[in-house]
Amino acid sequence: MELFKVVHSELLMSMQYLEQDLKIIYATLKDGQFNDNYEILADAPLGKILIEFRKLDKEKGFAKIKPKDYELLEDIREIRNYWAHQCYLDFHYIDNDQEKYEVFQEVKRRLHYDEQRVYDLQQRMEKLRISVVKKYRNKK
Repeated sequence: MELFKVVHSELLMSMQYLEQDLKIIYATLKDGQFNDNYEILADAPLGKILIEFRKLDKEKGFAKIKPKDYELLEDIREIRNYWAHQCYLDFHYIDNDQEKYEVFQEVKRRLHYDEQRVYDLQQRMEKLRISVVKKYRNKK
């Protein structure tokens, strides 16, 4: 259970990093001042961030994000909701020990799957953020 908690925390961390990296890339690439651009999305939900980010991606044509990555970014809203609000409830209240164990095993498999694909995307987005910021740091 301790490893589950650690991986669960790392998954949530990766999703937070992804969202922040999108905001930074957006604010860096959008015409205008970084701080003004960042304010546009500072408190926005992920859905709005993705809409604005896609518009900017099409406008600027930097196209560093693959369609399958955009699909995963869209899925992250649901993935995050599940891991933040539901995962522990799926097995915690089951009285039968065998059934509880089986359900927990399934939740663990899902955690491993989501953690790996989100982590991989997060690593690519972090590299993109670093590259974009380095290239456009002094754009104004």
